[in-house]
Amino acid sequence: MKRLAPFFVWLELVGLGMWIGGMAALVLIAPTVFNIVKPVEMAGETMSRVFRNFNGAMVFIYIILIAAGFLGRWFLNSSHTLSRRIEAGILVALIVSGLYVGVVLGPRMQELRHIKSTDPSNTGAVVQFDRDHRVAERLFVINMILGLSVLFMVLRELVGSDGMKKGSL
Repeated sequence: MKRLAPFFVWLELVGLGMWIGGMAALVLIAPTVFNIVKPVEMAGETMSRVFRNFNGAMVFIYIILIAAGFLGRWFLNSSHTLSRRIEAGILVALIVSGLYVGVVLGPRMQELRHIKSTDPSNTGAVVQFDRDHRVAERLFVINMILGLSVLFMVLRELVGSDGMKKGSL
C-alpha cells in the first residue's frame, strides 16, 4: 500500500496546482476584461460567465483531486502529526470557503446583477451586490493563501525541511 503514496501526493499536488493556477488566471484576466470590454456592465457579465465556469464543474474536480490525495496520504500513513492535522484543517477551510463563493455568493451575485441591470434605481440590489463582491474578493484572497499554505506544507513534507528528499509520505 505504501507504493500508492506518491500517487496520492501527485493527486493532491495536481488538484492544488489547478486550483491555485485557476485562481491566479482569474486574477490576471479580470483587469484585462474590465479594461478592454466596454461598457462595464458587459465586462461584468463576461467575468460572471468566466467565474460560473470556474466555479462549476472545475472546482468540484479540484476538490475531488485534493481530497482524494490528502485522504489517501492520511490513511496510508498512521502517524498523524500536528502538521498533517493542520493541513487537514486548512484544506477544510479552503474547500468550504471555495464552495461558499461558488455555490452561495456566485448565484446570489448573478441574481443581483440581473436586478441591477433591469432596475438601475434599485439601490438595495446595488448595495448588496457591492457587499457580496467585497466578501467574494476577500474570500478569494484567503482561499489563495490557504491553497499556497497547503501546497507549501505538502512540498515541505515531500522534500523535508532541510531540503533533502524524504522517502516516506
